[in-house]
Order: sequence, then structure tokens, then C-alpha cells
Amino acid sequence: MKNYMKWLGQEVKSLNAVGASMLAFIVGVQLALFLVNPITPLAVVTLLATFIGSACTVYMMIGKPINGLLGLISAIGFIYVNWNAGHYASVLDQLVFVALIDIPLIVTWKNWGHRIANGVKHLSVSGWLLTLIVIVAAWYPVMAVYTSLGDTNPMWDSLTLIIGATASLYVFMGYGDSYTLWLASDFVNIVLWFTALSAGYSASSLPMLLTMAFYLMTALYGRFVSVWSK
Repeated sequence: MKNYMKWLGQEVKSLNAVGASMLAFIVGVQLALFLVNPITPLAVVTLLATFIGSACTVYMMIGKPINGLLGLISAIGFIYVNWNAGHYASVLDQLVFVALIDIPLIVTWKNWGHRIANGVKHLSVSGWLLTLIVIVAAWYPVMAVYTSLGDTNPMWDSLTLIIGATASLYVFMGYGDSYTLWLASDFVNIVLWFTALSAGYSASSLPMLLTMAFYLMTALYGRFVSVWSK
């Protein structure tokens, strides 16, 4: 435990200037939004989840395995937020993320980074084609399931689950291509929370929409600039 805590401290300090600037910006925006709206238990959970979730993606974009612990903590908050919004598919998406990314990162904190040092794998053209076929083929049946379960936005929520779960699986398998899927997932999440904001069925919609836009920024950095893209 002592070694783990020491390692956590080193990981926190490893944040680069780009990541620190991005994180400071989103924290300031979310805090300002929180303070000008009614403070409720849901608002507090949303604030903490978006803070920690944003930190998770920043450390993920620079290839630091501390995002496992941060992701686990933020996932608990996001599960609560999505459940309250009626986004039941996103609840499952968070659970998949925890199982395939957060827990393995926490358990293998000593050697997980070696996977990057040894080279990140990439999908072939046929691998990408198969991935797209599976995503498209699964969309309608998953949407039908969540429609029957009373999901508030089954069309976009189900696509969030399918793309997010696929991206989590590829991270677990060591594929750098996961960042392309995170980009797609972020776009879909932006649409999901924009429709939630427009329909007014979730008090968390605006901070979550801002968080998803921030996730898109970190995914772009991770896809085209960070160690994953190399």
C-alpha cells in the first residue's frame, strides 16, 4: 500500500502542461456552473464526477495508468447521474469501462505501462470493417431492448453503449485504435446530453454536455498527439 501511494503521487505529478491547462479550464467552468444553480445531492455528485472524470481522461490521453483509479471513482458518480437521467444503457457502459479498463489498471499498476513501451497494436482494414459491421448490426436490437426498459433516449443511449463498450474492449486488448472509437463515442454522448438538455429531463444535462465536449478534446489529443497515436 505504501508503494502504491508513492506511485500515485508520482503519477499525479506527471501531468504535462497541456493536460494541466485543459483540466484547469474545465474545472473552472464546471465550478462556476455549479455555483450559479441550485445545490442538490445530484448537483454535488455531478460536479465531483465531472471533476474526476475529466482528470481521468486527461491522464488517459498522456498514457498514465492512474486513470484507472480516477475512472473507477468517476464511474460511480456517472452511474448515479445516468440512472437519474434514465440513461440505462450508459449505466452499463460505465460498468463495462470499470471491468475492462479501471480494474485492470488498478490491479496491474506496476507494469501496465509496459504495454505502451512494447508497442501499441492497431486494427487492420478488415478489423475496422468488422468493427463497423458489428456496431451497426447491434444498434437496433440494443435500442429495442432499452426502449422496452423505459430508457429516456434509447436511440442515442444504446449507440453510446455499443461504441463505448467496443472501445473499452480494445483498450483492454491493447489497441491504440480505441481512440478513434472514443472520438465517435464522445460525439454520440454530446448528442445524447444535448437532447437531454433540450428535452429538460435531467438537471445534470448541461454539466454532462460540457464534460462530453471536454472528453472529445482529450480524445483528439490522444488520437493525434499523445503516445497512443505513436
